[in-house]
Amino acid sequence: MFNFFKKSVPQKKEISSSFEIELTASVLAYEIARIDGNISKDELKVLMEEIKKIALKVNKKESEILKIIETYSSDSVSFYEFVEDINNNYNKSEKLALLEFMWMIAFADGKLDIDEEKLIRRLANMINIKDIDVLKLKNISKTNIQ
Repeated sequence: MFNFFKKSVPQKKEISSSFEIELTASVLAYEIARIDGNISKDELKVLMEEIKKIALKVNKKESEILKIIETYSSDSVSFYEFVEDINNNYNKSEKLALLEFMWMIAFADGKLDIDEEKLIRRLANMINIKDIDVLKLKNISKTNIQ
């Protein structure tokens, strides 16, 4: 899905795969952050922590990575392309880590918007994570923010 980096950054397959997973997670997290119509400073701070990791791996500026994430977010019609990548490339622990990251973004501004929760739960369903696991991650993330 993210062929731009595959061509410009020759890396081992394992690092490239890890990068794609992190970039997919960041695009989805960006969607969570913007779903309520406003990306708060706290949400952006959490997202930028992940972007810093990605930027280091691919030797790009953080602003470039954020721009790519914004572009994928605005150009994406649905989550199905992301869900397909997740289901094909993530193991269960990576899926759980993704959902935990989504909850962290959702709680970053101190409040959970109903649309943020709906989107996370919908994503969890599409990547075959049970509701009990989703709720556990929600509680963990909520507790960590407080």
